[in-house]
Amino acid sequence: MAESGKVTSLGRRIALFGTSIALLGSVAIGGTALASSGHVARPASVPKLDIVGKGTFNCATVTGEVGYSPAIISGGKTKERVSIWFVASGCKPSSTTGAKPIPKTVVGSISFLDNFLNGCPQLSGPPLGTGILNLAYNFPQVPVTMIDPSVAPTAVVTDVGALWKIVGGVTDGSYVSPGFSALIKPNPIAPQSCGRGITSEYIIRGTLTNV
Repeated sequence: MAESGKVTSLGRRIALFGTSIALLGSVAIGGTALASSGHVARPASVPKLDIVGKGTFNCATVTGEVGYSPAIISGGKTKERVSIWFVASGCKPSSTTGAKPIPKTVVGSISFLDNFLNGCPQLSGPPLGTGILNLAYNFPQVPVTMIDPSVAPTAVVTDVGALWKIVGGVTDGSYVSPGFSALIKPNPIAPQSCGRGITSEYIIRGTLTNV
């Protein structure tokens, strides 16, 4: 066979899980490595230390996204789920308890069934909904020093003028706090509107308090 058409095997790995055998391997063709379908992604760094954050802190900057499934629209009366993702930065110890360590970023996510169905606009006196808020610190990627994530099992989302407010006690993990609060400002992504339907909004600004 000509050198240009030569196919070279780079090896195979056999992993035994119970009675199952998974074959992982790759081949180099024309100088390019092709991973097998069993390739496993790994973090860029392996954590060396795991700690539990203590105290509370505030964050001055929040951005993120809000998703609606299905789209919210004027006169909508269908069951609909709201999903919120955000990343916060500019964090400093609170004036009351302080915190250690202070993370560079906080990533949060929550989803809930909308009490107002898929109507638009989403203006509330009663809460928009209640869900489980999950918080992670200095992620992504997996940090060398991991700070345990946190959970607020009953976080309530309400509309406050032009902002949305998320409140709920952080009961487990790092930075346990009975007074967690977030303010976020969702903006529709053009050309979406209540008349046309809105599937997602971006969070242009916000703050976190008593994380």
